Amino acid sequence: MPFAFDRRLVTRALRLAVVAAVGVAMGAPEAPAQEGGFGGFLQQLFGGPPQKPPEAAAKPKRKVRDFVPATKTREPGTPGGAAVQPTFFIDVIGDSLASLTAGGLTEAFADKPEIAVADKSNDASGLVRADYYDWPKAARDLATGDNHIDFVVVMVGINDMQSIRDGADNLDPLSDRWKAAYVARIDAVLEPFQTAHIPVAWVGMPPMRTDTFNGGIVKLNEIDRSEVEKQGEKYVDIWDAFADQNGQYDANGPNVDGQIVRLRGPDGIHFTKAGGRKVAHFLEAEIRRVFDKGRPQNETADLPPDIEQAAGDINAQIRREMGAPEEPGGPALEPPKPLAGPILSLTGRPLSPGGALASPDASPPGQTDLVARVLKTGEPADPRNGRADDFSWPRL
Repeated sequence: MPFAFDRRLVTRALRLAVVAAVGVAMGAPEAPAQEGGFGGFLQQLFGGPPQKPPEAAAKPKRKVRDFVPATKTREPGTPGGAAVQPTFFIDVIGDSLASLTAGGLTEAFADKPEIAVADKSNDASGLVRADYYDWPKAARDLATGDNHIDFVVVMVGINDMQSIRDGADNLDPLSDRWKAAYVARIDAVLEPFQTAHIPVAWVGMPPMRTDTFNGGIVKLNEIDRSEVEKQGEKYVDIWDAFADQNGQYDANGPNVDGQIVRLRGPDGIHFTKAGGRKVAHFLEAEIRRVFDKGRPQNETADLPPDIEQAAGDINAQIRREMGAPEEPGGPALEPPKPLAGPILSLTGRPLSPGGALASPDASPPGQTDLVARVLKTGEPADPRNGRADDFSWPRL
């Protein structure tokens, strides 16, 4: 019986197949393309993009080992070491200019932590008003106090152009009695430090902008210099360092680095920070001299002055102990070499020994009769047998 093709049955079967496929697709989990399905088939057939390798495990960080020794074994002042303790103490006394100078000294010795600077100044003080601040008494208290002092800087005077009270009298500034009283107060400030054997540097005043005030400061500096040097202490003159070419007030000038900067404040009296540092520059040399003088000498200072002589003495002692004969005349030592050789002029003309002039010799070196006859008179030299100038007939 022939098979009859029924279009309706075929259409219904296709619809059922499509519904079943959709249901399977919606119910089944989505598989990666590379693991199966049509995409996975194409990838296996034609190849695909390279897969990313698994992430590498993070490398452990290396611990940085500290090879520097412990803090207790490090040098003081080095990184990680103990702080350097000050061993040299400077006290700065005086008025407000002294306070600015103390700041300059602190900056000047910033690279030397073993040097400490203490500002003991009083801004509105001076030597003429003991009722306001008694500097002789303050000096005695500092010199005999518990705090150790190695050096003292004094700078005072800008408040001293006024009368001094002497009993019932008021002494006019710069009068004879005023000068005598002022000198006595300078001595009263220096005396306690001299008794305690503490060196003092007394700093003079710089030029002032006001002419009247400047004239009084000039005379005050003369009194200070004369009395301080008379007492055997150091007077530091800073006038020219803060003056112009005519010796007058100049607000600007070179700093310690040679740069032109402002050195004086707007009042024409006080220093700027650069000015205070410049004053400290003129004190550094004296302070360093005292500082180095008090430091212990190095180990090489204990060595014998003549190492060779010491070695010869030791060798001679060893020979005596071993019973060996001593060297005749002792160990031979080279004579000491002079510190400098003879002084020779680099521009002077050379002279013969004794300064005698050169004179012709009767028979200079190498001079013979033949040389004199041939070279001076032009006579021919005697021919030699077989030489080109020998024209004699050979003997038969």
